[in-house]
Amino acid sequence: MAPANDEFANRIDLSGSLPIEETGTNVAATQQVGEDPHEFLYEPAEHSVWFSWEAEDTEWVTVSTCGSDFHTLLGVYSGSSLSFLEKVVPGKEGTRFDCGPGGQQVTFRALADTTYEIRVDGNLSPQPPAATEGSIALEIASTPAPANDDFADAQTVTAESLDGGTFYRVDVPGFNWNATKELGEPAHAGDQGGASIWYSWTAPASGEASVVVVSGALEAVLGVYTGTSLSGLTPVATPTYFSGEVDMHVTAGTAYRIAADGMYDGGAGIASMGQLTFLIYQTVPRPDLQTRIPFASVPPVADRAAPQTTIVRRDVRPGKRRATFAFRSSETAGTFRCKLDARKLASCASPKAYFGLAPGSHVFKVRAIDAAGNADPTPAVARFSISRPPRRTGR
Repeated sequence: MAPANDEFANRIDLSGSLPIEETGTNVAATQQVGEDPHEFLYEPAEHSVWFSWEAEDTEWVTVSTCGSDFHTLLGVYSGSSLSFLEKVVPGKEGTRFDCGPGGQQVTFRALADTTYEIRVDGNLSPQPPAATEGSIALEIASTPAPANDDFADAQTVTAESLDGGTFYRVDVPGFNWNATKELGEPAHAGDQGGASIWYSWTAPASGEASVVVVSGALEAVLGVYTGTSLSGLTPVATPTYFSGEVDMHVTAGTAYRIAADGMYDGGAGIASMGQLTFLIYQTVPRPDLQTRIPFASVPPVADRAAPQTTIVRRDVRPGKRRATFAFRSSETAGTFRCKLDARKLASCASPKAYFGLAPGSHVFKVRAIDAAGNADPTPAVARFSISRPPRRTGR
């Protein structure tokens, strides 16, 4: 027998002060005519059940199925009928990172006196196949501020060497929901912001580094500083072509204080908030590869030869909406500039990763520039596609 809340019209009403905890099941549930499987980023199992919740206050809330005993899909909508639902947090968008392998968490800004419809289904995507029906543990709770909200509580991150000491990478998930801006905190990248989180990173070696915030929804701004207090910060870098990326030269053993803030939205009167991935890429010159030219009495010949760029590895993950490219130059010294689709060329390092890619065709280009400033006139190109999950037409 299907559960009582199998259909949208019979959704279970949830009320009361947060947190709210509700248990249920989707065993023998079906997919109702009018439920769109493409609302999710992964393929639903068509065992959906429905819940309804009215927000008492305007605040950031997190809806989760973390305690469920099967792989779930979770969506949140507004609207009073199945035919006119508006996506608030569909599929896996807005998911936090501390929910375990089977459950999901979605975070959004709930408006007071607004009713939200919650859909829970099984997930057909895991490999090997996993259970798509079982017990549901649904929770609605106020979203806590991030642990690294304040400068004094900056999250210490450590770079991992990927190739024995010439390339380092930091890759940590995070979010700035309910983050604040402290008294005396600077305007990062010249933007008012208002929802900053902090990181502390000590450069393992001297070289060129890029600090990047990647997010599908968050409009991020960055600030990079040295100093041990908010009142004693010294800016060391300014953003490049967009405010979520900073390129800079770093010195071994120097501690850098990095703020990731949300761009201020004057219309809404708040800073942009969301989940993010915080990245640092650092390249370190290898002395053994540097050409040593002995002193000569004749003037040096100007280097006018352009380098050649080669993409040596591509790793495209359509299901995870990400792509990574490794590349090299025919000359040992120099830099790279990358672009994806219509974005502007910007400084980059190998490997270059993109996250949260939209379904469809994409073009990645990378151009090497040697130490003399000569640019490859024919950048290396990689074309790839991110596909939508297949639509299921029947049972």
